[in-house]
Amino acid sequence: MTGFGEARERLGDVLCRIELRSVNNRHFKLSLRCPDGFLQFESEIEHLLRETITRGSVSLAIRFDRSSTSHAPRLNPAAIADYWQQMQKICADLSLAPPEFSTVLSLPGVLDDGAFDTATAQQMWPVVSQAVRAAAKHMGDFRRREGASMADELRTQCAAIAAQVDQVTALAPQVIIEYRDKLLQRVNDLVKDLDTRLGPADVLREVALHADRCDINEEITRLRSHLSQFLKLLDDAVSQGRKLDFMCQELFREVNTIGSKSNHVGIAHAAVEAKVCVERMREIVQNVE
Repeated sequence: MTGFGEARERLGDVLCRIELRSVNNRHFKLSLRCPDGFLQFESEIEHLLRETITRGSVSLAIRFDRSSTSHAPRLNPAAIADYWQQMQKICADLSLAPPEFSTVLSLPGVLDDGAFDTATAQQMWPVVSQAVRAAAKHMGDFRRREGASMADELRTQCAAIAAQVDQVTALAPQVIIEYRDKLLQRVNDLVKDLDTRLGPADVLREVALHADRCDINEEITRLRSHLSQFLKLLDDAVSQGRKLDFMCQELFREVNTIGSKSNHVGIAHAAVEAKVCVERMREIVQNVE
């Protein structure tokens, strides 16, 4: 969702400059900075952006440069004085440090740009809308390049998880064998004074119960299925950020269950490595639209 785009369009002696930025957000949120006359087109601007952006906090700035000085912007002394008095009073009432004067300059109404009233803005709108589309396209190109890099990293992490799953699959049969041998050794140590030796059949029921508790075949199967589905979503023509985020949650759940059920040092280590990979994927997916 992070991206940057810019565009410029000219109409007569007026140059329209568009700067478009976006950062992560679960939903679409637009922050518009423009001369007051163009606020009437906020819904149209949002509609234009939604054609290419579905999620993210989007900041759009519309600026104009004139080659002539006949309509140069002017500061509004009355608005500045009013803002400044209010800010000083609030700081005094709350025992805060005096405000910085520069903060006043960015407040609404401080810059009096009479050249861009409602009527003038309507005349300029076709040029502005064209520039907004161009900036959105520029941002789209930027994000596609970033997305390709992120997709490669996500595939790398999926491959690393798959390698850990292969290791877990190879170690899983040893869990029961090691448990049986340890149980036999422990029981035989306890009854050695009775001149009695127990065999595997004597601990069969306890081993069977342990095997049922430590069975991770279903988790391994689901984990492989989730990895396969994750890779399919990466190759989808439409961005699937929400689904990828959900799949990361499912991957972490299966890996966590494998680590807690295995009761085996090697499998536990593999589960930890897989968790690290899933967390890296989560960080990347947070930036996927």
